[in-house]
Amino acid sequence: MKKNLIKTGAIAAAIILAASCGSGNGDGNLISVNFNRVDKGPVTNISELAGEPEFIALDSRVEAFATGYNYAFSDHYICIGASMRGPAKLYDRATGKFLCDVGTIGRGPGEYLNTYGAPRIDEEDGTIWLLPWQTKTLLGFDIATGKFKKEVPLKYGVPKGQFSVDSKAGTVTVAALPFRDLVPMIAWQQDMQGNVLWEIPSGHLTLTPDFSNEIESNGNAEGAFDLSLITWSGGSDSLYVINEGRLDPVYTIDFNTKEVESEDYNLNVNEDAPIHSYIMLPDRFITSVSYPVQTEWGFSTGKPEYVITDRRTGESVRTTFFNDYLARETDYASFTGGYWYTVTDPETFAEDAEKALKEGNLSDENKARIQEILKDLTPESNNIVILAPLK
Repeated sequence: MKKNLIKTGAIAAAIILAASCGSGNGDGNLISVNFNRVDKGPVTNISELAGEPEFIALDSRVEAFATGYNYAFSDHYICIGASMRGPAKLYDRATGKFLCDVGTIGRGPGEYLNTYGAPRIDEEDGTIWLLPWQTKTLLGFDIATGKFKKEVPLKYGVPKGQFSVDSKAGTVTVAALPFRDLVPMIAWQQDMQGNVLWEIPSGHLTLTPDFSNEIESNGNAEGAFDLSLITWSGGSDSLYVINEGRLDPVYTIDFNTKEVESEDYNLNVNEDAPIHSYIMLPDRFITSVSYPVQTEWGFSTGKPEYVITDRRTGESVRTTFFNDYLARETDYASFTGGYWYTVTDPETFAEDAEKALKEGNLSDENKARIQEILKDLTPESNNIVILAPLK
């Protein structure tokens, strides 16, 4: 049996309402929450976390359709990561116009077969950075043309990973899914030539090699490299922040479950333990919580609920969330690089538009924008990106 991958990037949202059940102050100390003591609160609107949204209809030319699902945003660009079916794509953020493919699928120099995690857009350096799956190389592409520009040899192999690049300092910080006997360091910083500046051993975070596990970093809190691991085993874990050679735990939830460990990844599932992921926002921690569901293909996950924790007080609440921009219920929301976003196919957007125009939490300008999008929208159109900065 096979386990389905979890798209944990599309998860979370809510506000702090009640139920003091955590410890720590979120300012360098660990906040620990007992899941069984967290009270349920009312549904939370997305607008309580994010500001005025943008509605961006992506270019509908054939070459503009992306096959990946990891999104990155900068002041002027949107980049969608690659899949094995097609390369990463770059768009103008203001208009949604398709600008270029970012690199090419292949096995040659500067090519890749797939990417993991979100791209990084460095407008100042004029570079888009991509981290392939199972790689020892970070790839840089010209932001104006999408052509291969440069590569950074990585000190250690990365089966799945997250990264950040400081072009001014000439450094790269990498976090790798810490497979046992394969990945000795869970995180390290190096220069562009591969010389290590500091490193953090995988230690107790080492995992049985299993590609259904994930490693996440969302980059929503300015200046912080947040890091968490998502597994199916039910073990205790934490949200970490990488600080100059240290892995500092800042948030954890105790689900009162025991870890399942097996050398056979097909059996490494604790069906009684929730699959959960952590996200750090500027003033909140968010945890999605769902349980493994047996299917004919293996395991998937059920509809999640969420724990939202105030980073200052440790107060937490269990909640679901509501996309009040479109006046519709939603199971998931995505947070990356300081933005909330959602991606809607044209038929769903057309269905939502009528209610959104009447009941949505929208400015007159955005109502006019929706009507403008609807004029040219067909079932064959590209997706619509709704993007809002975090408060």
